[in-house]
This record gives sequence, C-alpha cells and structure tokens, in this order.
Amino acid sequence: MIIKRPKNRYQKGIKHYIKDVEYVSCPYCGKKMQFLHWGHLQKLHRKTIKDVRDEFPDIPTMTKKESEKRGKIRRKCNNKILTTCEKRYGGVGFASKKLDIKTRGVIKERYGNKNIMKTDHGKKFFEGELNPLKDSQIRKTHRKKLKQYYKNNPHHTKGKTYEEILGPEKAKKRRKEQVKNGQKGWLIAPKISTPQLKLFKMVKEKYPTAVLEYPILDYCLDIAIPELKLCFEYDGSYWHNPEKDKRRDEVLKKMGWKVIRYIDYLPSTV
Repeated sequence: MIIKRPKNRYQKGIKHYIKDVEYVSCPYCGKKMQFLHWGHLQKLHRKTIKDVRDEFPDIPTMTKKESEKRGKIRRKCNNKILTTCEKRYGGVGFASKKLDIKTRGVIKERYGNKNIMKTDHGKKFFEGELNPLKDSQIRKTHRKKLKQYYKNNPHHTKGKTYEEILGPEKAKKRRKEQVKNGQKGWLIAPKISTPQLKLFKMVKEKYPTAVLEYPILDYCLDIAIPELKLCFEYDGSYWHNPEKDKRRDEVLKKMGWKVIRYIDYLPSTV
C-alpha cells in the first residue's frame, strides 16, 4: 500500500522541542533516533509531529546534538550564499544593483508591481494572518531571543567614535545632521530620509521656527511648528502602516495638533 506524503512536508508552524539527550525515542514504537522524522511517523504510525506534540507534550522531537549539527550546516550554506553573491554581484540582496534590478523585475513580472509590499501577495504575508508575529506568544518569544542575541553579540560599532566608523568626511556630515535635528530628536529617530530633509527646507522657508524630529509623548514628529501646533509628515508607503498613522493622528488631534501628510510624493510648495 502506498502512503502519500503530507502536503505540508515540513510541518509548517510546528516548532521542535529540543532537549539535551543522546537519542529521541518514538512514543509509538520506542525506536531511538536523532529526531522524530515526519516520514517515520507518517508511514508506520499514521501520525504527524503535531500529533506527537499534542499527545506527548513532554517528549522532545529533536536532540540538542542534532539541532547544533543542522545549525552548523545551515550557517555554512548561508556563508556560501553570501560569498557567491559578493563575488558575482558585488553584494547581497538589494545592496547589489544587479540583484536589485533583477529581483524587482521578477517581482513585477509575477505580481504586477516591483514593490512586493504593494501587492496582495506581499500584504498577505507581511500584514495578513500569515505573518507569524501576529501571534502574541511568538512575538514575545521573538523579542526575548532578539534581546538575548544582542546581549551576547553587541553591535560592531559599540564604543567607537564616528571617525572610526564612518571616516573623517562622513563623520563631519553626521555631526552636522545631529546639530540640525536636535539632541532629543536624534535619540528618538537617528536617520532622516532625503525627502524629509527636502520637505523640511520648504517648510523652513515659510515657517522659520520649524523643528525637525520634534519629540512629543512617545512619538517623534517629522517636522513641527510647536507654537502653531502644526505637523508635517513624509511617509514612504513601503514601511508605513496606515492604521498606526491613523491612531497617532487621532491622539495628536485631541491635543490640538493639525497633521499634514505626504505619501510617496513632495509638494511644490507648502
């Protein structure tokens, strides 16, 4: 009798329960192995890893040794990909112009828009229910892992001066940006986009008291005229979430602020 493989071969959504033991024993037949393989469970017991987790929540599905072995192989594979991309294209992902043009071309051909976030396919994964971070438990675990990772792996720029990181010319430019943005604004939002700076220059001509990166509550306004309670925001649709912006605007309106937004374009005058 031929038993078909399950459609979702890799048991998407099932996290391995890893334990520091030499072997994992199958709860149905007692066979010892490095990890409970979906093929063994499916062919011999008509079960899945999910069934094991539901019926025997305390039984590990993978040993620590096997997990480390697989991690080592995965890292080796990732390093090979990085090296190949650097050699062939001069960078990885959108950092390489060749890959950038090639990737966006494929995305546009498949989904009708070179920006995947503006397509239904992209929204389904990044904003829809398929996004794993929609699950509060997964989100909590993810934050915990990130916190631990950065604790053990501090950023390579930590403790260095701008001159050491950027070089003398770029360091000088960065310090000018700091003065322009203001100390508090810089701490909240250190990177200012080019369109935002252009908008700031336009606003500054009409309102000399305009402030770039103005802190208020837990927010940082792109450009603000505090005495008029007037705020200008430049949003790139790729990153911005309309729902979050709407909630923030409602809070500011209650405080008497007027918010003017420009999405993906700059006006000729303000």
